[in-house]
Amino acid sequence: MGGRWQEILGYLLLSLVGIAGRLLPHPPNFTPMEALALYGGAWSARPWIGIGLVLLVMGITDAVLGWHSLWPFTWGGMVVGVLLGRYLFRMANLWQAMAAALTQAALFFLVTNFGVWLGGWYGLTWSGLLACYVAGIPFFHYQLLGAVTYTGLFWFLYYRAFPALAGKSLSTRQS
Repeated sequence: MGGRWQEILGYLLLSLVGIAGRLLPHPPNFTPMEALALYGGAWSARPWIGIGLVLLVMGITDAVLGWHSLWPFTWGGMVVGVLLGRYLFRMANLWQAMAAALTQAALFFLVTNFGVWLGGWYGLTWSGLLACYVAGIPFFHYQLLGAVTYTGLFWFLYYRAFPALAGKSLSTRQS
């Protein structure tokens, strides 16, 4: 199979993992989306490919799960992950990949809960903002576990189980 088809197949598989991870039953916020965003940025030849991948998965799954008023914040939080994976962390290093997963989960938590606060549900005050973040804490541990689990799994599959893939990324960009 040619390099271009291998690249397309890789993006298709990542998309299917993301879609299945959001649509199949799972604990709240325990999805592969952080890992998909991080590696979408790290493995793509161009940033827009990783961003498009994440937005495609979010769009398809939100269409099935139901649209919500926080979509600019949830989708935006995933785009942040693409940029982290591309520009800030070396995803080929396991420890940096784990740091990226933790950072992405924390930033997603901050961005999405800020969106909840802007909706006025907790009052547009400093105490309302604090209350909003405190109310989100019970869901955050699943976010962290999902980010670390799937980032570690993607790392293991790409760099250890199938090391021939690590010699070249899904595209021409090296992570």
